[in-house]
Amino acid sequence: MTTPDETQPPTSPSSQLERAAAHFGQSNDHATLELQEAILRYHPRRIAPTKWLPVRDFTLACILDAKPHDMLYTRILLTFASRYVVWAFHDAGAELRRDDLFYPSMIYRFARTYPSAKTQQLAETRLLNLAEALGYEPSPHRLNKQSREIRPFSHAELPAFESWAASRSTDRARRDSYGLLALAGGAGLGATEIAAVRGRDLTRTPAGWVVRVTGKAPRSIPIRVGWDSYADIAFEGLGDDDYAVIPHRKESSREIALMHYGARYDGPAIRRLRITWIVDQINVLPLASIVYAAGFKNVSSLLRYAPLAEVMPEVELHALLRSTGATQ
Repeated sequence: MTTPDETQPPTSPSSQLERAAAHFGQSNDHATLELQEAILRYHPRRIAPTKWLPVRDFTLACILDAKPHDMLYTRILLTFASRYVVWAFHDAGAELRRDDLFYPSMIYRFARTYPSAKTQQLAETRLLNLAEALGYEPSPHRLNKQSREIRPFSHAELPAFESWAASRSTDRARRDSYGLLALAGGAGLGATEIAAVRGRDLTRTPAGWVVRVTGKAPRSIPIRVGWDSYADIAFEGLGDDDYAVIPHRKESSREIALMHYGARYDGPAIRRLRITWIVDQINVLPLASIVYAAGFKNVSSLLRYAPLAEVMPEVELHALLRSTGATQ
């Protein structure tokens, strides 16, 4: 996404608001002045003043410059824009510059902070419309069904899964649940791959557990720290020929049963556990290594996860860029 005027020097939020208010009210008709007053008096009810005040002038200037034409649309823009700028400034570490906020990947990341897929789509649409109204190039992408489903678990949600596994009613159910957490959340395996894991594919080393994945994308993957304790419970005493998870199910139905395991027993879906693992690796590993570890055929498979990747702080980024590549 390109900016509307990259040559214009940045201005302070207060001066931006003064300029925007003066420009917005030039028509001087009653409806326009009423909208302007509503925008300038706006204060979000669910945002603390300590978070709102530092971004108020910047946010309201953006709304004024977008020139909304009616009260309902103005209120919708104010609601999403205020939450977005507060999140971008306080949580994502963005500066109060439109160039740093109004681009698709940042907007996509914010949209996924909403739990409802419908609200995600609405937030993304309204904010991209706001960006376009401010002069930025329209994005060719909107959240479709597939991209809305690419939703990792938050770190706040993960501890509940251990309680879920521990509370299962039988020893077999507990072992199966811990095994799913270890293989999907700890090693990023999908349902098809988990269905094929046997005891001989699991190795306990001094450094931790390692899984040998068979099938279309053979590879060797460690179970990451924090999830390896689940493997200790799930795979203790497992025979070489024993299936690691739901061994009592027939081979023909194992994959389908695993795909629906979380929904059937009020637990986490394997697909979202794998997505969480992939997103965590995107922020750490080189592209080729992620492609191998995730069992993908090529790097294009990572494109749909790109909006969820994080950009490291500029100081760290510069230090890393200086140290990479060939030396003279």
